Amino acid sequence: MLDHRYYEDMLWREPRERLDDQGRLSHLVFVDGRLVDAWSEQVETSSYADVARRHDEDARTRVVQSPPPLPRHVQALHWLDCIAGSREELLAMTTSPVALPRLRDHLDPVADEAWLVADELLTDLREALLPADLAAPLRECLLLVRERLPELAERMTPPRLAAGVAWVVGKANAAIGPEGPVTQVRIADHLGTTSLNACGTQVLGHVRRLGWVSARPWASNAPALTAVGRVELLSASVRRDLVDLRDRSIAEEGV
Repeated sequence: MLDHRYYEDMLWREPRERLDDQGRLSHLVFVDGRLVDAWSEQVETSSYADVARRHDEDARTRVVQSPPPLPRHVQALHWLDCIAGSREELLAMTTSPVALPRLRDHLDPVADEAWLVADELLTDLREALLPADLAAPLRECLLLVRERLPELAERMTPPRLAAGVAWVVGKANAAIGPEGPVTQVRIADHLGTTSLNACGTQVLGHVRRLGWVSARPWASNAPALTAVGRVELLSASVRRDLVDLRDRSIAEEGV
């Protein structure tokens, strides 16, 4: 006969108190939906041992092995595609001379006054602070921005437009910034602007080719270039360095 005093004592005690700490396998006995008994025992010797082993396996910390890094030459070739577009473009631009486009041959001095002023500011900036072989990339970048978004000159003042172009070309050639010979502060001060990053980001969005960003291959001694995917925005000296890196990477690929 059921001892109600025992049942009531079991009912009002906490579940953990109703179980002896004897193991992982717990038994609860209900009669008519009422708990009348509870006990625990070792699971390893029970018919539920396989279930316990599966739970242990699920709870075990799994170490996921990272895939091995790509070979150095593969990293370099992927990076070159992001920096300068196709390898064929890079080689063609390096072996053929780049003519400096004349902005006034393409623009109306009245309708495009802001673009011409920005060009003059860039010329002055380059002569004062930047390498001589950035003249063509700066002009190419300015023409490319105008071709893609002529109304940008209405949204930005000529100094800010020039600052944006200078930032894009400077970063693409590692010519400005902490690792470059000229800091962004000096560029901004020369042009009379404040935030060179903001101007550059605005311009970069209209000239950068879309593509997957490839990590800079440090092991290949690659320069700190911002990827724009346009070889025409690279200086002759940078293109020569990239062609040399390309040749060395292709040589490693064939080994």
